[in-house]
Amino acid sequence: MTATTKVPLGAATLNRKWYLDVNAGTPSVPDWVGVFGINDFKDNVDPTLQDDSDFDSEGYKSSTVTALAWSIEAKVTRKTPQGSPTAYDPGQEALRLAGAEMGEDNVVHVRWYEMTPDGPRAEAYEGRAAVSWTPDGGPMDANSTATVTLTGQGKRNPITHPDGATVAPTISALVPNSAATAGGDLIIIEGTGFTGATAVKVAAVAVASGAWEVISDTRIALIAPAKAAGAKAVTVENAAGASAGSNLTYA
Repeated sequence: MTATTKVPLGAATLNRKWYLDVNAGTPSVPDWVGVFGINDFKDNVDPTLQDDSDFDSEGYKSSTVTALAWSIEAKVTRKTPQGSPTAYDPGQEALRLAGAEMGEDNVVHVRWYEMTPDGPRAEAYEGRAAVSWTPDGGPMDANSTATVTLTGQGKRNPITHPDGATVAPTISALVPNSAATAGGDLIIIEGTGFTGATAVKVAAVAVASGAWEVISDTRIALIAPAKAAGAKAVTVENAAGASAGSNLTYA
């Protein structure tokens, strides 16, 4: 057996590494607004375990994870931006206002990522979450704080770190890779670098903004426009450039 190679470690990273942004735009054209004043942050993933023991396990029990739930718990100190003493931090306000709503109006699109100065940039995620906003209260000399709980709706998606250099998108697959000439088929574009996409084109013609949506950094939902029969190149563009074309066959 080979001995483990031990590498000396340096300083520990701190939990204040986390940044949280809320999208004030749309999924296809995001407008990320930072949430400032965070003083406590927990990034939770809770598995659902089911017993999958059987006769062949020699009496030892085993379990398998059948579902995952994610959530974020944070505390914020209520602060005003410099030069705006009558307004609260815009990111905090977006969460507070959503927390007072129901249904879809209670759901926000958020991303969170580590930003330790000169530290790792390994973790970055985005997802949709329901908002709970609870003022903490306290005595007359206490800071005004609130507890924010973001309960995930669906998957939390790993994304390209926002601090990384912007690169042009890439397309790895179209699912399915065929569409009717009349248009209207749902096509999932798979690839990388879709966060911040500015355009989707079919046969070099931009698709209307309401007919495509960024689901995550690796997936875009596209309603195929009407086109003549034949192979048509699909491309995705962002500030850094355009992807290579991937053929969608119309018939």
